[in-house]
Amino acid sequence: MGVGDIWRIICDSFLRDLETWRHIVEWFMPSWFTVCMGSGILATCIARLPYETPALRVFGLCIFFFNTALLCAFLGLQLAQLLVYPRILAFMRQHPRRMLHYGAIPMSLATVVSGACAFWPSGQLGEFVLVVWALWWVSVVLAAAASLLLLCLIVSRQTHSIEGVTGAWLLLVAPLAVCATAAGAIAEQLPPTAALLTTLIGYCLLGAGAPLTCCIVVLYVLRITTYKLPAPDAIITAFIPLGPIGQIGAAALSLGAVAARVELPALLADLLLCAGILAALLAWGSCVFWLAHAVLAVVYQRRSARIPFNMSWWALTFPVGVFAALTAGLADALELGYLQVNFLVLVALLLVLWLFNIARTVAGAWTGSIFGVSSPDITLAKPPADQNV
Repeated sequence: MGVGDIWRIICDSFLRDLETWRHIVEWFMPSWFTVCMGSGILATCIARLPYETPALRVFGLCIFFFNTALLCAFLGLQLAQLLVYPRILAFMRQHPRRMLHYGAIPMSLATVVSGACAFWPSGQLGEFVLVVWALWWVSVVLAAAASLLLLCLIVSRQTHSIEGVTGAWLLLVAPLAVCATAAGAIAEQLPPTAALLTTLIGYCLLGAGAPLTCCIVVLYVLRITTYKLPAPDAIITAFIPLGPIGQIGAAALSLGAVAARVELPALLADLLLCAGILAALLAWGSCVFWLAHAVLAVVYQRRSARIPFNMSWWALTFPVGVFAALTAGLADALELGYLQVNFLVLVALLLVLWLFNIARTVAGAWTGSIFGVSSPDITLAKPPADQNV
């Protein structure tokens, strides 16, 4: 088989599993934004590596700009879907677990904010800091709207059971903690008055998201103790608790650090800094537990059934990246070398997971097969090509 034959096979496989390219828009699901979340947190972690080299910086910037372009493309697809197929919202309301993935949109925007602040710290953003700050405001509005509207929809329009609870439920409240972490990052580069406002709003977001996260984690524990582990096609969501729990610690640490630089009383600033370090340590310990639980859960399910690849596999990247970022923050705050070593190991693991997921996702997108089922929780019944859902 020559090069020409291989090239012909590759070309013939392009979107072969789709009847028409319009299905890309029609079947686009918000779970695709988890790709941006995973790519964004990887770029941020690379920017925070203690041993910066030109090659690493270029590699990290490539991922950062790739993630930004991907986010713009996905936002365009989402908007086109709502305009061309407006009845998609009615379809989504019938599948509540798919609705939860709308929380990935503000989280994707927040990773761009955190990444920009990580690559250009200490005022290096210049006039672009206002653009990044505006983007943070957009993510805050979307995070608050997504959390409130989805919660209202869940309690008023839908029926649920404990058996249906998975780690994906945390996507309902995770945007609040993610935007709180981004608030600490952007506040360091703002003027005093704007930094104070951003910090206060960050604490409000953290206060809104942390209790709800704890409540949903309790529901998830009740679910796995009562009805055992999720199904094999959803077992990867066992890693999701790492994300919001780690973000709570990272947000408390980031906001506590910036509190000392804004116009707050010295005693209050010191108290917030110490409280942030304590909260980060508690969150780090909880992340260790949930990481071990998720690994054991996946190993157990893998023994009895095959775990198919779908968009839920991106639940591996963002939570692990959040855990890595939390570890880096604690290493800097406590000046502990072995935490830096743990951070390097986690970043290496994150890179391997990202490369695996991006390769499988690109392959599935090329043939079109991945557009049919893009959610870990339910199987999408493919609508006819001429039906607006």
